[in-house]
Amino acid sequence: MAKRFNYPNKKQIKKPRKAINYANRGKGFENDIIRTNNGYLSKGWAFVEKVEPAVQIQQDLGNKVIGFKKEKGFVDFFGCSHGRPLAFEAKKTTSRTSFPLSNIKQHQMDVLKFWQDQGGIAFFLIQFEKLHEVYFVHYEQVNEWWIQSKAGGRKSIPYSYFMMECDLVKTQRGVPYDYLSCI
Repeated sequence: MAKRFNYPNKKQIKKPRKAINYANRGKGFENDIIRTNNGYLSKGWAFVEKVEPAVQIQQDLGNKVIGFKKEKGFVDFFGCSHGRPLAFEAKKTTSRTSFPLSNIKQHQMDVLKFWQDQGGIAFFLIQFEKLHEVYFVHYEQVNEWWIQSKAGGRKSIPYSYFMMECDLVKTQRGVPYDYLSCI
């Protein structure tokens, strides 16, 4: 192995850092949920749709469109199963030890609270990507951690909490993530 020598008065050339692209993070997870929802629809168990945010188009360049989100979004998914309305957020983390609450926005908590107050089922599907696990977490469970974090408490939910208090979503009944079995 060749040694690197640092010569005096010689500038070290630093490699530029690659920009991190967050544009499509979570798309694979969302696509699996969409496949699950299509499976539920074909079996007649539920009708659940992905909500796409409204986009204001600034410039149409023919093969490319430049725009921005018009307003804060709704939640990722909503629908109905066996006469009960449901709404949920799909979140993922690369951490093996906790889920950072900074992944959740205030308007998402507000929408899920309203949904639940109206008699609907509100929850989160949280994927621990490196552990290949998805957990079903009720809105109330996340809300407890959310309130504590806003009061200066812990800013993440430990993985051990998911293992002990939440339902592991399994691949079963012909769908990738059978979250209906957790309701």
